[in-house]
Amino acid sequence: MTLLHVKWFHEFSFLDSPLGFSEALTPFVAWMMLGGAIGIGLLVFVDGALSTSRIYGQITKWLEARKEHGPLVLRVGAGMTLLLSWQSDAILVPELTDSASWIGWLQFALTIVLIFPKMTPVAGIGILGLWLIGVIDFGLFHMLDYVLFIGVGVYLAVSITSRQWLRGFGIPALYVGLGFSLMWVAFEKIVYPAWGTNILELNESLALGVPLDQFLIFIAVSELVLGFLLVIGLLGRPLGLAITLVLFTTALTFGKTEVVGHTIIHASLIVFLLEGEGSFYKTPINLHRKLGLRFAFASLNFVIVSFLLLGAYVTWSKLVFDNAVG
Repeated sequence: MTLLHVKWFHEFSFLDSPLGFSEALTPFVAWMMLGGAIGIGLLVFVDGALSTSRIYGQITKWLEARKEHGPLVLRVGAGMTLLLSWQSDAILVPELTDSASWIGWLQFALTIVLIFPKMTPVAGIGILGLWLIGVIDFGLFHMLDYVLFIGVGVYLAVSITSRQWLRGFGIPALYVGLGFSLMWVAFEKIVYPAWGTNILELNESLALGVPLDQFLIFIAVSELVLGFLLVIGLLGRPLGLAITLVLFTTALTFGKTEVVGHTIIHASLIVFLLEGEGSFYKTPINLHRKLGLRFAFASLNFVIVSFLLLGAYVTWSKLVFDNAVG
């Protein structure tokens, strides 16, 4: 499996006609989503088994004792991301290039601000501002790929407050931000399949002999599953480790651009390892105690959310296309 952000490696254009809902939701896509729903349900039982494991409990306790380092990890990750973006004349990620020098200097200034712990909220608000600049320059549809930065900005903005109810909001915002971003970019592989298959044609070994169009759907549904697991707060720490290892293997193929774009994701995943799902607010999966109810909640909601988001993505991409062709 590989996680791949198509827009970093393909000369995409919203002048390309997106697939309609019936074209995007092929039988193969539907069966893969159903398989993803069943897999998510089974992971509920894996989570239950891990919760009773003595070794897993000891590892969790060791990580929990170091959770106060979470803000530092994200400050470093955000600082690296801002510096790399400043150097490449981009806003936050590789393909959002902008020649306005003041944006680059703003990112450089925020990097300096991140050095000082008490100034962390200022940097968080600055990152939220950069995301909004991206919305103005590139449109909301495009910037929904990067909702992660809303989570990063919120986490940093509340990281030093003494109000526990407010500080506790940071980790859920980070989970939802990264989870939604993974789910949203998954749909571009389904709705704009040519973008992804063009990249895979240049790296056919990644597909391990599987037809490229099918392998692309496999990647997309994998991203959907991983994103949804983060959103509902299931297996936060194991996911943090698993996703970061997968991203490291992807970087071996796609190189520097992949590292630049995923630095902030790696930092977020390390925060998940240290802090788990947080303790102040209940995660959605923890609204139910019984494993059977958790299985039903996770599986059914994955199907519902996936279909709703696919419908939203298809509808929005058609509006963007219509506006682009004028």
